[in-house]
Amino acid sequence: MRTKYDDELLQKINDNVDLLEYVSQDIDMTRRGEDYFGRCPKHIDKTPSFSITPSKNCYYCFSCGRSGRFIGYLMDYEGLSFDEAVQKGAQLASVDMSKICASNTVQFLKRVKKLKSKQIRSYSHKVLESSVLDNYKKEYPQLWLDEGITKEAMDKFGVMVDTWGNRIVYPVYDLAGRLINIKGRTMYQNYQDLDIPKYINYYKVGVMDYFQGLNYTLPDVKKQNEIILFESVKSVMKAWGWGYRNCASAEKHTLTEEQVMLLVKLKVNIVFAWDSDVDYQEKNVRSNIDKLKRVTNVYTINDRHNYLGGFEGKNAPVDLTKEIWEELYSEKRKVI
Repeated sequence: MRTKYDDELLQKINDNVDLLEYVSQDIDMTRRGEDYFGRCPKHIDKTPSFSITPSKNCYYCFSCGRSGRFIGYLMDYEGLSFDEAVQKGAQLASVDMSKICASNTVQFLKRVKKLKSKQIRSYSHKVLESSVLDNYKKEYPQLWLDEGITKEAMDKFGVMVDTWGNRIVYPVYDLAGRLINIKGRTMYQNYQDLDIPKYINYYKVGVMDYFQGLNYTLPDVKKQNEIILFESVKSVMKAWGWGYRNCASAEKHTLTEEQVMLLVKLKVNIVFAWDSDVDYQEKNVRSNIDKLKRVTNVYTINDRHNYLGGFEGKNAPVDLTKEIWEELYSEKRKVI
């Protein structure tokens, strides 16, 4: 299997070896304008068709179509494998081989760094005035009381009611405690028949670079060195009422790159507690897990006893009893 190499240092090899000087040891090269031409050794070449462009340090054969830079030349014309070409190129370019091999973790962290700078340049959330919350009524929706969410938890997470829209609403804050949205959950039990969305955002979401509720639970996440991720803030509140206060909601079961970056920055263990209809082997779900396990310990809540009813049940791990949740949590599996 091909070794993983750091892209920046491969670029350094290609830049530091003078391709024209190296090739000219074996092939007679003649200048034509800005390029140099010679006979391609890979085929009968009555009219020189192999070219080198010094300004780009690259080669191209107009006859057979071979092209590339120094490492590619070693593979195309000297028959070296990729690893052999890199090793030879590193020697000729005076590049330390111990620095050109990079693990998946290092490569991932470099992508995270690039993403972070890109994110900062490309998007910032509109900060809302706290007065917008005055449009909603402070009360404890019976729907959530019946589901076992405590009044204390609802107070903590700012639960209110949109009486006009018949929705449970709660504020969305970023980690700095700035109000950036308001989210609502319909109280109509037949919302599907009425063609009403279950959840709505009252303002434009933009980039999902936050976790719902984390602004409240971050101290406990740090203290426990662990974050438990649910799909909804309702699950976070229920777990919070049971004393599990190192939780947050991703608002879905697949993470954005910005959310992945935030988890890396937290430097804590991660427990995925997705609903029972989510397959952890699903491509996008698995991709998130594979990225994160390179930099921290990742665990998943697995319903081995089918307490939650599987795909048909569509239950969150906290939707039933505290005892079932605690058993599921105690049996969480580390992803290897």
